[in-house]
Amino acid sequence: TQEPEFECVDIYKQPSLQHPRLINHHIQMRPSDEVLAMLSMDSSKNLSNDKAVAEFDMPEEGCPEGQVPIHKPRNSNYSKKRFHLNGYGTIGQHAALIHKTEGNSWRGASAWISVYQPKVTKDQLSMALIWINSEYDGIRNTIQLGWGVIPQLYGDYRTRLTTYWSPDNDDEGCYNMLCSGFVQIDSTLFLGTPFTNISEVGGKQYNAFFSVNQDPKTGNWILTSGRIYIGYWPGELLPFMDDGAEEVRYGGFTNAESENLQPFDIVSPPMGNGNKPQEEEVDLKYNCYMHHVQYVTQDYKNVEIDSNKVAEDADAGKCYDVIYLDNFGSMRQTFIFGGPGGFCDV
Repeated sequence: TQEPEFECVDIYKQPSLQHPRLINHHIQMRPSDEVLAMLSMDSSKNLSNDKAVAEFDMPEEGCPEGQVPIHKPRNSNYSKKRFHLNGYGTIGQHAALIHKTEGNSWRGASAWISVYQPKVTKDQLSMALIWINSEYDGIRNTIQLGWGVIPQLYGDYRTRLTTYWSPDNDDEGCYNMLCSGFVQIDSTLFLGTPFTNISEVGGKQYNAFFSVNQDPKTGNWILTSGRIYIGYWPGELLPFMDDGAEEVRYGGFTNAESENLQPFDIVSPPMGNGNKPQEEEVDLKYNCYMHHVQYVTQDYKNVEIDSNKVAEDADAGKCYDVIYLDNFGSMRQTFIFGGPGGFCDV
């Protein structure tokens, strides 16, 4: 019998609650009514017949009452300083994304993301993410959520629910629960859970909904997938996001082994499904995409991203690209992204 990928622990004794800033923290067992109202708007009914909701490969029963699952990564020594997701555009690290261009603060973000399994080597990773940031005096708070294929962290090549966050700056950030901070609430779905369904290029498409919302009652940042309340990042650990996030980005990210290598020897992995977006005859069956792209305003209103206030950014155009499609029928605000990778730093 294969060893379980998680262990069940008492919800009040989970590792994150041992953080020195959370000594007097009270667990938020459910989102506020305001957050629940935003999550009640189910856009899955708008998925066309060739698209379905991606399912997670998780136990049906989950943990016993009063306990929560904590993922046991195959490599618990996966260095938090290995790279920084905000450092794309540097050697071996690349992104293709859209981002808000307004100078406002945002209380959250969400999107449906097509789930793929890009082929990476053991020294590479490929991710599709929503990420929000705030910075003060050179110190950054960040939350990133979506899916990732990270062999060195997970010990396999499966696509998994993946997050990355930083309480003070990128040097103190980590994946999932490799450092104390994220408070697990759901008894079944945990950070690091693999997906059962993977989209096929030209075939069936599986989409997963991800959202992060700052709760107006507690200031905590609530993580959900579909309508599942997975858990949250306590507001005490993200002081520069008390009044919301300064940046909201959506897209793909890759990292390749670059230590002791010359740029012409670095091989970057595929992003998305490995296809680079094309302007002509867009067919979502052949692209990795995000749709129903939304964000939460300063006054906690969930709205569609404004096509007049969005910029595209692909730092390695020879390998990856992103094309914003604007209002794409029933998929609403949509963009496609990805690419084959290769020698992107030459």
